[in-house]
Amino acid sequence: MLSAAEDFAAAVLVAVRFVNAARAPGVRGQLVRSATAVPANIAEAALLGTDPNFRRQLRIALASASESTSHLRLLMRAGAIHPKRATLCLGKAAVVCRMLTNLIRAIDEREGHAIERLRSPDAAP
Repeated sequence: MLSAAEDFAAAVLVAVRFVNAARAPGVRGQLVRSATAVPANIAEAALLGTDPNFRRQLRIALASASESTSHLRLLMRAGAIHPKRATLCLGKAAVVCRMLTNLIRAIDEREGHAIERLRSPDAAP
């Protein structure tokens, strides 16, 4: 997942070199910050010791990826980025978002099962 997030961020860094900043002032910088935050937050999550902290950091990464897709769509609508470049980045973002969502869901389910076992000591593990 970290590799996919890094691929996404790298694609954004390449794409923003071709952004017409005059058509969307400030958005290019916001896109760079949100896109590069995705792999950074995943890497940070990997070092956290508990599921709640891990999940929280993954949710931050997911939010940053979502923010990035919003910026990319805005740049396309403003005609500030070539649609092919934006579409490439959006595709990579979608992959990362799916991976993050699935992992967060799996942690939630595992935690839910653990809570159910704590509530019902007779339940099978």
